[in-house]
Amino acid sequence: MDHSNLSDDSLRLSSIIFACLYILIFVAGLFLNSMAVWVFFQIRMQKRTFMLYLRNMAVADLLMTLTLPIDVLNEAKLAPSSLKAVSCKYTAVLFYCCMYTSILFLGLVALDRYLKIVRPFGGMCGACLYSYSFTVAMAVMVWFTMIGLSLPNAILHNQTKVDIMDNCADLKSDLGKKWHTVVVYINILIFCLVLITLLTCYISIYRHIHRSSAQFVIVGETTPRKTKKGQNILVLLVVFFICFVPYHLCRIQFTESQTNGEQMKDTLKTGKKATLLLAMFNVCLDPIIYFLMSKSFRSKLSQTLGIWTLSDKMSIYSPASTKKTTVVMLFKESQSS
Repeated sequence: MDHSNLSDDSLRLSSIIFACLYILIFVAGLFLNSMAVWVFFQIRMQKRTFMLYLRNMAVADLLMTLTLPIDVLNEAKLAPSSLKAVSCKYTAVLFYCCMYTSILFLGLVALDRYLKIVRPFGGMCGACLYSYSFTVAMAVMVWFTMIGLSLPNAILHNQTKVDIMDNCADLKSDLGKKWHTVVVYINILIFCLVLITLLTCYISIYRHIHRSSAQFVIVGETTPRKTKKGQNILVLLVVFFICFVPYHLCRIQFTESQTNGEQMKDTLKTGKKATLLLAMFNVCLDPIIYFLMSKSFRSKLSQTLGIWTLSDKMSIYSPASTKKTTVVMLFKESQSS
């Protein structure tokens, strides 16, 4: 009896902690992503491929953030059965749809940086990969693909069941359960492909910068622009590892354990919830990526908040900024952002 009470107290404490963390992520994510979306839509796009990907990431993250209040109510045990059903049928589906949409755009951002730095003249890839129309097509394809995969999860439910159980799968029809399993493995595949893309792009950019740096040293120049872009890809990689790698390691094991004992499933369920919290935290980290990777975003945000960034002050007051070569470098960097 004491053991049961202790277990119940631990579950209640765990629920309270998770609910509080959800609230913190929701408040921070709503503020940061609302600001990011507003800033992006204030910037003149001028057919910049890189900015289009970042804008779509910001929209996906904002939609993810808006689903969190229902998770707070569910975790705090304050949601009625009807709201839990809404969460399983719709908001959870929207959350995962937007999460993997954001992951795909992370991969496209890394690929865009790779093409601009390592293969700036096209090479074997062809000019189409560098066109704005191709970027728009890729963005539309990402959204349509993820919506197409997610929509059946919001439709294929057993309408005869009214009360919700602990598992959202209890609400799904047999076809819905099969489709859900298929989508889980597709999402894991998306994660693996984007992870490989990020690693490949970072290694290629690092090697390219390392090889080309000697040429710049010979003529008495440096490569701050390319080095900064290489560091930005590293930021992408770090954010991706922090937010998504733990979750998918746990998700793979959880999916494979569906036929195992309940004790194993309960343990993995707790781990899945904890690592999903890290995945949610991505909505707070992505705005930092926008700030670091886009000069246009930094400038517009600074104008909005009425502040100057440290890099802006240095570029204005540094004596070297008056040199023609530096002016040309800043002009080119602003064009590429």
